[in-house]
Amino acid sequence: MESDGINGRLSLAIYYDEHLYQLLSLAWLGFFHGLEEKFQGQINMNYYVDPAVFFGFVFASLFSSVSAGGIVFVDLPLVPNYAKAHGILIGLAVAVVLPGGAILMRLLSSKGKPTVWVHVGTQLVGWVLMISGLAMGAKVGKILDRLENNAHTILGTVVVALLLFQPLFGFLHHRRFMATRKRGKMTLFHVWYGRVLILLGMLNGGFGLKLAANSPGGNIPYGVVAGVIGATYVAMVVHFEVTGGSKTSSRTPDVPEETSKSQSS
Repeated sequence: MESDGINGRLSLAIYYDEHLYQLLSLAWLGFFHGLEEKFQGQINMNYYVDPAVFFGFVFASLFSSVSAGGIVFVDLPLVPNYAKAHGILIGLAVAVVLPGGAILMRLLSSKGKPTVWVHVGTQLVGWVLMISGLAMGAKVGKILDRLENNAHTILGTVVVALLLFQPLFGFLHHRRFMATRKRGKMTLFHVWYGRVLILLGMLNGGFGLKLAANSPGGNIPYGVVAGVIGATYVAMVVHFEVTGGSKTSSRTPDVPEETSKSQSS
């Protein structure tokens, strides 16, 4: 029943350990199905096979403008679009732009080219996408009353909040490097801080798809893209951490070669 959410895209089931709560969850699902039919202006008689769905439709017709349990029922029709925008923006940020920018930077620096502006540019784009996606996700969470009661929203908020500090750490690394021409503890912290958060972001994308009971049409593309880029990113990190890379590259592949002089540092 969980995959039968609004427009087949949302999971509105509520999980409880006790049987009584499971029955309440079933009733709420019926309530949400009723809302869907009301807002779409269509009635599917197959829903009336389940008594919980029948009474859900009746209550939704009478009280659809009332918010119960924190759920904003009047805004439910907006959820699919907000959820789709959230998934696309966050997915692009954590599964494509941020790790892809690190991979591109490594490819360019291996040819002896300065990459600091490639690094700054890709991270800035990823930053904007990430914050925009968080805003869309927060809107969905507010409507569905899911801001604080599931792992996806909690972990996602923490990851985005922590990534907001990454530009500061990058600036501190850059300032020290320009003064000493050497990579120190701040460089290592900046690099590993970003690596861990990017991988957590990719993982949390999977949690989000599960929470939304997404169809294979959403799970498969994300899994393929995140899997390929994530595997490439991890392989790149492992290779250069173990071997030290080439003579013209550093042991920190996702930190930019800031000037031509840095190649000898």
